[in-house]
Amino acid sequence: MPTNVTAKLVCAAYLSLSTLTFASTLSPLENAISILKAGQTKQAIELFEKQQNDPKAMVYLAEIYMDIDLDEAEEWIEKAIEVKSDDAEIHYVRGAIMGRQASGSIFSALSYAGKSVDSFTKAVELEPDSIKYRKGLMQFHTSAPSIAGGDLDIAKVQVEKIKLLDPKAGLEAEINYELSQDNDALAEDLLRQAKQTYKDIPEFFFQSGMYQQQQENFQAAFQEFTLAISKNADTEESVAAKYLAMYQLGKTSVLGETNIEAGIKALQQYISEAPDLDGMSPKPWAEFRLANLMALNAQKSEAKAIYLRLAKTDNEELSKQAKKAAKKI
Repeated sequence: MPTNVTAKLVCAAYLSLSTLTFASTLSPLENAISILKAGQTKQAIELFEKQQNDPKAMVYLAEIYMDIDLDEAEEWIEKAIEVKSDDAEIHYVRGAIMGRQASGSIFSALSYAGKSVDSFTKAVELEPDSIKYRKGLMQFHTSAPSIAGGDLDIAKVQVEKIKLLDPKAGLEAEINYELSQDNDALAEDLLRQAKQTYKDIPEFFFQSGMYQQQQENFQAAFQEFTLAISKNADTEESVAAKYLAMYQLGKTSVLGETNIEAGIKALQQYISEAPDLDGMSPKPWAEFRLANLMALNAQKSEAKAIYLRLAKTDNEELSKQAKKAAKKI
């Protein structure tokens, strides 16, 4: 056998052995997480369920089921609380789940809202220096009516606490607070100041784009997201804002039915490059937006192929919308 062929076979065998060795070094939890990140949700659920005494596995199951079955998500997060009641992240996730339950319930809304605020409050008590947990508590109090436990004074306290922890994060929280109270003029002024102060990073351009999108000013939103994508991203927060701007640029192109080619390019880049960070938009939804734009761009066969694949997803809402879209082509 020629030497170069032998060398290639030896190299391939070594790489195969190295891959197996690496896989064997993963813990059962790490293996389940890697499979989840690869998009194999059903297989990941089976692996997490085999570790159902591990509170971290329970939290992953709760987060997965938040988009599939809220009652199942509630069951898993309650189990996690029973096992590890002093974990701030578990309380934070519980707050998010109970908040969603409150939004979708008529008869039990107040009960779920109470559980949500209690959980967000507990997360902050356990880790008072966490900006993430204080944002969660602030968002509850700005969105929930007073009868359900919402308290604007408590929300304002969170804004001030976040400012002390991180001035930039505090400014972002203040803008969101003012927007939640429909103080648009003040929020717009704060956004202008923020974009001047932090002109080299994407965060406030992204936030401005989201505001314009909500106002249905789609061209203005497109411009803000384009600016956000062009900025430096040297921190994890900046990286997240930059890639989320790509996703939202694509979504804005769908909503406004404009800048189609730019929207397609942005979504393709998001799907291929976006890192696995907290708060990132799920890539299957990015694929759905991409199919929407392809359908608008006379790429109907490509769009339908994506819709049919997404119709088989575990996410009920995404599957429903994908099936509906496929029928229109």
